[in-house]
Amino acid sequence: MKNFLKKIALAVCFLCTFVCLATACGEVDSYNLTETTFFRVMSNMLFYPEQYLEKEVSLDCFVYEVEDAETGEKYTCGVRKCSSGYGCTCGNDTIIGFILEYGGDIPAARNQSADTSDKTWIHISGQLVDAEKRYVSVYSYQNGKPTENLEKIYFYSFAVDSLTEIDGSGLAYYVTK
Repeated sequence: MKNFLKKIALAVCFLCTFVCLATACGEVDSYNLTETTFFRVMSNMLFYPEQYLEKEVSLDCFVYEVEDAETGEKYTCGVRKCSSGYGCTCGNDTIIGFILEYGGDIPAARNQSADTSDKTWIHISGQLVDAEKRYVSVYSYQNGKPTENLEKIYFYSFAVDSLTEIDGSGLAYYVTK
């Protein structure tokens, strides 16, 4: 009988351990977008934003200021550069990121048109505001010059809880993996 009780106690311990591990592994509470995860998580977020709502998201990005060509409204965004199809559809490289909603000061964009990592880099954390994609109409570029054609870049709004300007010299300007 003593041996039987030991087996029951051991089985209960294994069951409790399994339940604890399954619960811990089931739901992700936060996402830290790194150099190797940024593109994949952002791409997934564009298609399945609901799974990221009410989750803490942190990332390193550069400041990008854009004006909607149709409305004249200006937006400050946190972005990285990636291949086309994940922001604009012009066939050239594009940006992927968020429209930033922040009560504090956001540093001004630097060298935003230049194809260089010498940008204003920030580390932000916060949450998606909602699952609604917003688009900004911009003029497409061909051979480095704007055309008369409009295209749309899609963003989610991001409620920034904390923002720190960082040295981005070690960060990849272009993220596609």
